[in-house]
Amino acid sequence: MPQQPFRVELGDRRRSTLQYFYIGVASSALAVVLAQKLPSFHSPLLAAAILGAGLAILFLVSYLRSNDEREQQINYRALTFAFTGTLVFSALVGFLQVFGFHSVPWLGIPALMICLWSLGLILYSWRYR
Repeated sequence: MPQQPFRVELGDRRRSTLQYFYIGVASSALAVVLAQKLPSFHSPLLAAAILGAGLAILFLVSYLRSNDEREQQINYRALTFAFTGTLVFSALVGFLQVFGFHSVPWLGIPALMICLWSLGLILYSWRYR
């Protein structure tokens, strides 16, 4: 029984790390959008976007390193889901471009991957509970 408080503390820390990852991603995306809308602040906003993305990567690596074996399996399946979804989406967009549809902005693909990975984490964590 002495491991239970440690396990709860570890879960809270992992949850916080994942929340910081999402905050970093959102702030980076917001800075990129604002950099396009406010050309006078282009350079500082792009620097803020790079900083937010760098922090998000650090928090993601920290989150992934704290996974146990079951959580690694959930993450693997979530990444597979995200990769497959992104591949299907990219193929569909490429196919639709033949008919004159516009392409997706290059920042749309990482956002799609993060959304699909998050959805995969939710779906597969429910499955393994």
